[in-house]
Amino acid sequence: MYELTADRLTKRFGERAAVDGISVTFTRGVHGLLGENGAGKTTLMRMLCGLLAPDGGQIFCDGERVEKMGGGYRRLLGYLPQEFGYYPDYSAGRFLRYMAALKALPKRYAEDRIGEFLELVGLSGEENRKMKTFSGGMRRRIGIAQALLNDPQILILDEPTA
Repeated sequence: MYELTADRLTKRFGERAAVDGISVTFTRGVHGLLGENGAGKTTLMRMLCGLLAPDGGQIFCDGERVEKMGGGYRRLLGYLPQEFGYYPDYSAGRFLRYMAALKALPKRYAEDRIGEFLELVGLSGEENRKMKTFSGGMRRRIGIAQALLNDPQILILDEPTA
C-alpha cells in the first residue's frame, strides 16, 4: 500500500501564498480536495506530481522523498489535470508514446498499453490521427488514457467532473 505525504508544503507566487504550510497524508482510497477557486488545490496537486517545486516543505511516498525516487515515482503516479498540454501535430499514438517515456515506461510495455487504452477510451483506430483534429471530448479521453497508461498506484485527478 502506498502512502503519499505532504509535510508543511508551501508555494508562493510573488507576495501571494497559494499553499501555506499544508500537511496531509493520502492512503489507499479516493480523496477529494474541496475549496473555492484560488484556494490552492491545483497548486498542491502539481507539487504532489512533481510538476511544481514547493518553496518549502517536503513530499514523501512511503517515507521516501519523491524527488529522490525519480522514474520510480513517475511510474507509480497517474495525473490528469483539468487542462492538459499536448502537441497539436502529434498523433494520438505519438502523444501516448511521449507520455510513456516521461513516465519511464519500457517501450514494449508502453506499446501494449497504448492499444489497450485507446480501445478502452473508445478511440481505437484513431492512433495515427493528429491531436489538433480531435474534439474536446476526444482530447479528454486521450488525457484519461495517458493518466492510466502506467497502471498507476496513485491517481490524481484535477477537476474530475469537468
